[in-house]
Amino acid sequence: MMTGTLCALLSLAIATTLEAQEINVGTIRGSVVDDSTDRPLEFVNVLLQAKEDSTTITGKATDQKGTFDFADVPTGEHFITFSSIGYQQKKTRAFIIDPTHRHLNLGVVRLIPTDVSLEEVLVTAEKSLYTASIDRKVYNVDQDLMSKTGSASELLQNVPSVEVDIDGNVSLRGSSNVLIMLNGRTSPLLRKNSATVLQQMPASSIEKIEVITNPSARYKPEGTSGIINIVLKKNTSLGLNGNIAANAGNQDRYNGNVSVNYNPGSFNIHGSYGIRKNTRNRLNTDNRLQMDSSSTPTVYNETMDSFARPLSHLVSLGFDYHLDDHNKVGVSGDYFYDSFTRMERAQKLLYNSANALLNHYDRNRLDYEFEREYNGAAFFEHNFPQEDHTLKLEFSAAGAPEQEDNRYTNVYIFPVAPNALDNTLIKNEDDNVQLTLEYSNPLTDESSLEAGYAGELISNDLDFHAEYFDAGQQQFVTDITKTNRFLYDESIHALYATYKQSFGAFGFMAGVRAEYASVKSNLVTLNSVIRNTYASLYPTLHMSYKLSSLSELQLSYSRRTRRPDGDELNPFPEYRDPRNVSAGNPKLLPEYVHSIELGCSFQTDEISIFPALFYRYTYNRFTSVTQPINDTTLLTTRQNLSNDQAGGLELVVSANLSDLITIHGSANVFLNQIDASNLGYSTRKSITTWRSNLTVDMNLSESSRLQVNWNYNSSRLTAQGEYSPSTVLNTGFRQEFYDGDLSLVLTVADVFKTLRREYALSSQLLNQTVVNRRDSRVVYLGLTFRFGTHSEKSKEEQLRYDDNL
Repeated sequence: MMTGTLCALLSLAIATTLEAQEINVGTIRGSVVDDSTDRPLEFVNVLLQAKEDSTTITGKATDQKGTFDFADVPTGEHFITFSSIGYQQKKTRAFIIDPTHRHLNLGVVRLIPTDVSLEEVLVTAEKSLYTASIDRKVYNVDQDLMSKTGSASELLQNVPSVEVDIDGNVSLRGSSNVLIMLNGRTSPLLRKNSATVLQQMPASSIEKIEVITNPSARYKPEGTSGIINIVLKKNTSLGLNGNIAANAGNQDRYNGNVSVNYNPGSFNIHGSYGIRKNTRNRLNTDNRLQMDSSSTPTVYNETMDSFARPLSHLVSLGFDYHLDDHNKVGVSGDYFYDSFTRMERAQKLLYNSANALLNHYDRNRLDYEFEREYNGAAFFEHNFPQEDHTLKLEFSAAGAPEQEDNRYTNVYIFPVAPNALDNTLIKNEDDNVQLTLEYSNPLTDESSLEAGYAGELISNDLDFHAEYFDAGQQQFVTDITKTNRFLYDESIHALYATYKQSFGAFGFMAGVRAEYASVKSNLVTLNSVIRNTYASLYPTLHMSYKLSSLSELQLSYSRRTRRPDGDELNPFPEYRDPRNVSAGNPKLLPEYVHSIELGCSFQTDEISIFPALFYRYTYNRFTSVTQPINDTTLLTTRQNLSNDQAGGLELVVSANLSDLITIHGSANVFLNQIDASNLGYSTRKSITTWRSNLTVDMNLSESSRLQVNWNYNSSRLTAQGEYSPSTVLNTGFRQEFYDGDLSLVLTVADVFKTLRREYALSSQLLNQTVVNRRDSRVVYLGLTFRFGTHSEKSKEEQLRYDDNL
């Protein structure tokens, strides 16, 4: 309702203004630069031509700053041609000048030298920090020289609709079920341990982040809240260029990265390496009031502190080669490795109803842990003579082994007893193979077709070995009650098609994706095999209507799913300690969601506003359920809710208040209602949740910038309880030298040490409060040096903070 009112008011104001002005003329402006050096180009011929017969209406040359402008442009459908000696000619798409589309800003036009054989580049307007298209919202960071102290995780905190918690877990509009992709592809490690990978990935390697809440049929339907697609930079500047960054933080933290690119013209070689050494101090408390079978209460208090220093490496290599003007091949590979030793001490106390101590022991943990991923991809792309008419075949394979080697010691303080030793060795091997064939055909200027095939093979091997020290035998003995192995194999074959059409101001994109899935679960320990096959259709629809050249309405729908993975299906219990047990659920069903969104965009040179109304109806939603299995031990497993409904309003605003101050803000308010009647909870639960983000950039001088960033997340609902609000304030300063080739950056994350996560659970037999804290207020000081050919930095550059470890 608020969105519709806002768009109506905007439309009325614009229409009233237009009626009061001359309606038979318009204006066009922009600037022209060299694509490889960003140098403004003077004396470029700029011709305004009629689309109907290509006759020239008027023309002029760019000035010393490379700028041009046309006044008194007649109404009609036109296009513009750019030409200059030594550069490839370029033409824009056709555009309309009429009473509702009078002013056109083409932004920066890039001309490519003629001695370089590259594909034709379509002229577009200069990117805003936020942009919206018919099926996605884009947070543009490709123009930013990112602060080298930051990671992808920290960058995501500034993206509208996205939340990142204290452990680096990512949510989209309050839902943690989001599909995170890298360059449009999934990876095993991102699916399992996205928080760790994103915390290591340097923000400087990212060009843009696409938030797709209602993805088209081209994309996998997984992730019921949508997709976050991280698009990495792929430098195509001529010659040898790159950058080097090094950062040092408090408590012996450090990180650095180097990226190099070489492009002589017909091929491009690019590579990067990043290293990150971190310090992770954690303090967690777990307080429980539990009723036993005779309704007698007991009190359990646990305090756990842990310390770890993870060391991560990320290596990327790629090679692209233009066989000729129409065919291109490429190969790429990535390697990620993260290892650390965790030292943990958990103090556990149990009291009776009279507050008398019944039991007190410490459980000490020494954990040697590593995880890595290696993946490779190859592609062939054919470009037909018609622009944007392409056929692409891509193959990728990835493996992600990880291991936890836990050594536990129970020290019994009251009543006094000998120490007990036990070990667990957890191995997880995840392999993924993908094959895609994508076809795109711009049928006309107003319509296009996309179709393709996507096949994916997933293999997961979960091996859990437990042992305890037998004092009689004076050796460790396998605990057969806790040792198990679980194999999970899944294959998915999909065909999809989307059709896009525009009729003047109205446009739509309709699609459907048909999938066939085959699943095999092998409980090796019990010699039991479970098979399942099913087929599903996932329709999508996106519609848009241009209210004016400044504003647009958008309506979209999609049906999506979330399939349980091997961990969530494995029924064998994992014993974290004698009082906490977790297990999967082999009867867990896939969850499905119907998602609808109505949005409006309004953009000028000074301000951008994106309000949106959204609604999600999810059935069979996954939820964690914790129940006592005896008087002292809790079992946590996964169950399906009957349904979950969420609807709300999102508002994103970006404004240039002056040459000195720029503000970017977003707010997301929604009502969440869950129905857990199928799990024995008779009443529905609902809560109003909101999240906000505000970033203020202050240009102290041409080479100095100060930034303040604030995030707030309100309460969030679960089937048995809710998460408490959380907030964090970050600040940073950047000073540049030598025309921006050298940058000095200082950032302080969580200035007031407020970052924490608190969860309260309430049921008939159990009341529990869990609080997680970390070693906050992280300070980094860093240097970044750029060399070779590079683009000029953006005025909207942002600092990144280490506030989500």
